[in-house]
Amino acid sequence: MYKSPIEKIYGEIQTQIEQEDEKMVMKAVRKVGINVDKESLIKALQYDRNQYTKGYEDGKNEVLDKIRAEIQALEYLNIEDGSDGYDKYIEQYEVLNIVDKYKGR
Repeated sequence: MYKSPIEKIYGEIQTQIEQEDEKMVMKAVRKVGINVDKESLIKALQYDRNQYTKGYEDGKNEVLDKIRAEIQALEYLNIEDGSDGYDKYIEQYEVLNIVDKYKGR
C-alpha cells in the first residue's frame, strides 16, 4: 500500500517540535530552581487522570442506579385501562435497557 512521504516528514517534524518544547520547559523550570523528576511527574499526572475518570464513572453510575430504581418502583402503577399491565412492563423494560446502555459507556 502506498504511503505518502509527507506523512512521515510531518510526523518527524511533530516529534522534533514536541522534544524542543519539552526541553524549553525543563530549562525554564531548572532556571527557577525547581528540580522535576519527569517520570514521576508523568506517573502522578496519569494517576490523577485515572482517578478523575474513575470518580466520573462512579458518579454517573450512581445517578443511573438511582434513576433505574425509580423506574422499577413505577412498575404496574397507574394501570387503569383494564389491561394486564404487560404493555407498561415492556415500556419499562425498554427504558431500563436505555439506562443500562449508558451505564456501560
